[in-house]
Amino acid sequence: MNVTITYADLSKPFAEYEKYLPLVSSKRRERISRFNFKKDKIISLITELLIRNEISQQLDISFTEIDFGYGEHGKPYILNDRNYCFSVSHSDNCIAFAGGMFPLGIDVERVSHRNMKIAKRFFTADECKAIEESNEPEETFYKIWTSKEAYVKMLGAGLSKSFRSFDVADKSLDCYFATKRLPEFMLTVCAEKITDDEIIINEINAESLLSKCHQPKN
Repeated sequence: MNVTITYADLSKPFAEYEKYLPLVSSKRRERISRFNFKKDKIISLITELLIRNEISQQLDISFTEIDFGYGEHGKPYILNDRNYCFSVSHSDNCIAFAGGMFPLGIDVERVSHRNMKIAKRFFTADECKAIEESNEPEETFYKIWTSKEAYVKMLGAGLSKSFRSFDVADKSLDCYFATKRLPEFMLTVCAEKITDDEIIINEINAESLLSKCHQPKN
């Protein structure tokens, strides 16, 4: 499973990114305008630029001609090819993208200390037990957390799907999970089909991504 990630430079003023606003959808521009913090504006902008860059390369569609639709619970899809599925996630400055011709979901989270209060509130009893009995409880906690997030994203269920209503170790879920530990993050892809359970990371430098983006001609 190929995943593309980029790390946004959050040290720059948003004014340096504003020239790229015409490249994203009006819905994204409206969302960006409502953010109060520079970090959120930058992440939101680069997220859509990454999405457009990956879809443009994979489906040979012009960067600016990609049109988005949204499912009942807000899951995005592209109107250009309804057979193509994609998912995106971010944590701090890390943004991750996965796409393919089958339903999938992706989640990335910065690894810190496990939080058993969160686990007992949102995880199943067996999942909590797995964390408590693990030799690497932080790793296990974030693997379960990202797997749950990725599964819900694959379903496109949003907040309507309770995390406690399913166990990611349950084989009856009829899907596949692939997890990769990055230096500071945990990343999981959940999909109906995974030909290889190993995640291959394709990292694109944020500056390189922006250099590929060209403003539409007036």
